[in-house]
Order: sequence, then C-alpha cells, then structure tokens
Amino acid sequence: MRNLAKIIVIVAACLAMADVAGAMTPADVAGAMTPVVPFVEISLPRTPIHIGTVMGPGLQHGSGQSVAHVVANCAYRVEASFQTFRHEQGKAVMSAKDLTVTINGTEVPVGTGRVAIADSSRPTPASGIDVHFYLKVGVTGLESYPAGRYGGALVLKVMAAP
Repeated sequence: MRNLAKIIVIVAACLAMADVAGAMTPADVAGAMTPVVPFVEISLPRTPIHIGTVMGPGLQHGSGQSVAHVVANCAYRVEASFQTFRHEQGKAVMSAKDLTVTINGTEVPVGTGRVAIADSSRPTPASGIDVHFYLKVGVTGLESYPAGRYGGALVLKVMAAP
C-alpha cells in the first residue's frame, strides 16, 4: 500500500513537471515573448523658468516658457498645475486669491486645477516629441507680502491614457 502511494505521488509530480515544461517554449526562455509594459517618460531642463520681476500696486504679470521632452510607447496625457509662490527665506506664502495662472492659454486654479499640455491617442516616435508650455502669472496685493524673491512649483503629471 505504501509503495502504491509513493508511485501515485511520483506520477503526479512527473505530470506536473511535464505540464510546466510544456507551458514554456524556447522563445519564452530566450525573452522573445516578454510582455511590453506601457510607459511614458518625460524630461525637463534643469533650469528654472524665470517669469521676471513684478512690483507695485495693482495686477502685475510675469511669464515664461519651457519645453518638456516626452517619450511614450502608448497613448499618453501630460497635465500641468501650479502651486503657490513661497518667499525664498520662508517669510510668506502667497494666497491663491492673489494669483492668476494661465498655462498654454488656459486659466488654472492655483493649487487645485490642472490643464492638459499634451494628449495623444497613440505613442510618440521612438525619439520622442517636444512639448512646449507657456506660463503666465498675475499677482495682486504685492504690498501685503514681504519684498524678496519668490519661487513656485509647476507640477507635471504624466500618465498612460486608457
């Protein structure tokens, strides 16, 4: 009886091994059947976007531009948003109500809104594409903030589209 149980276990193990061996082909082992994972890659220049100097009462404007390089093997979307300005020495944070931000001609709520700067239903060429974006910022109420340099964050969200 013990011998019969051992034989059944050995036969079951051999059948399981044969099933695994049959599921793998030489092409699988060589990597030819590796699934393609969708990806979107974006690269930006390491230099900040300078929007100029603003001073004085009333609404003041500054603007700047930059280029992002996008490489994707699937449909993709790139969205941009703007976080508020902060004083370089931490003395103040500008209120969203004192700022207006336009990205590529579309006004975006500061800190909460996003606008698409690139949207494609197909992949990029292998070398990628350049996506230009233009930033225009309006500031009011400057007299209520300490003088000095302020920096803000332009946030890019990159995703594979469904």
